Amino acid sequence: MEKTVKQKLLILLKSDAAKNIFFRVRRFDYALAAATLALSIFGVLMIHSATNTGLAPWYSDLHANQRFYVISGFVLLLVASFVDYRFITRFYLLIYGLCIGLLVLVLFVGTEQTTADRWILVPIPGTGGVSLQPSEFAKIFMIISLSKFIEIKKESFNKILYLLLTLAATALPVALILRQPSLSAGLVVAVTSFFVLFVGGLYYRTILIGAFLAAPVAVAAWLDMRRAEPLFIKDLLGTYQWQRIETYLRPVAGSDDVLQVEQSLYAIGSGGLFGKGFGNNGFVIHGHNDFIFAVTAEQFGFAGCAAVLGVVAFIIIKCVFVAIRADDLQGRMIAAGVAGMLLFETFVNVSVSTVILPNTGMPFPFLSYGGTAMWVHMFAVGMVINIGVPREKPMFAGDG
Repeated sequence: MEKTVKQKLLILLKSDAAKNIFFRVRRFDYALAAATLALSIFGVLMIHSATNTGLAPWYSDLHANQRFYVISGFVLLLVASFVDYRFITRFYLLIYGLCIGLLVLVLFVGTEQTTADRWILVPIPGTGGVSLQPSEFAKIFMIISLSKFIEIKKESFNKILYLLLTLAATALPVALILRQPSLSAGLVVAVTSFFVLFVGGLYYRTILIGAFLAAPVAVAAWLDMRRAEPLFIKDLLGTYQWQRIETYLRPVAGSDDVLQVEQSLYAIGSGGLFGKGFGNNGFVIHGHNDFIFAVTAEQFGFAGCAAVLGVVAFIIIKCVFVAIRADDLQGRMIAAGVAGMLLFETFVNVSVSTVILPNTGMPFPFLSYGGTAMWVHMFAVGMVINIGVPREKPMFAGDG
């Protein structure tokens, strides 16, 4: 006898797939997802405020683009939170190969925006195409690839052969990113990879030996930067990055770089305790990206900045808790890597806005303008949510 539609629906609802979906929805970390979405929406408002003024009329449509990036990024967050991360990490070699391939490709076909060839233009009929930034993809690709490799080799990971292989695999994308050049993204990949290695069980003696070997190099680089005519550091960094550092060390009154950081300080100082109100952006010209924190400070003051940093801290702490409670080593490393990435990016961006550090072009996660960065950060948080789900029930996608 043929089943009725109602009977088929009841069978479907009682199936393992449906039970797994319900289990996933019930255990979904709504607080982490909501905090991420709220920060991103606030970023759209800040980008609108930063670009829809007389200071930068040529950027007035960027907030509309950012709305699309937030919506599509949140879809990626949901996808990453439902597809078992262990299924994704199975393809770690393919993911690493894609990472290297994109970083090599951008060196040959990259399009220039500002001062570097960091973008690949993907043509889409009727839209003029979309720009993708491979160095942003490298952040999450390296977290996934390193985490899976270390988990596979956890018994022999600290042996010299595998350790050198791991360091070489990490150094290659960093070198390719610096070649673009993109100092900020290269630093993020390097620092994030160290977080993954540390949580993966890197021996303390290895860390101490590395620090001992790196110390004289760091001192030599610092002394060389202090010279009027550097011997090697300028050639290693490239002209544009060196100009930013030189501006920080020896500022020249009236130059564009000095004006940018001065305007950032004016904006932060003018905001006071509660700010001048939404839309009152009177100092920072290019505030939609690297100096979005200064735009926020001018409009919402110390209280607004504290609230923004509080939300970021909540997201990072959530990632740390997920890492601590993860069921396996690769989940622990991925969550810790995401936490380290967000922490480092936030620290550097705020430090640049307050002139504690030289301008490295570091965006503020979820707040600054950028499609690829938004997608990467949303996907990364989605993976953390995925890892945080107890494995007492199988996932509905990519089981095991």
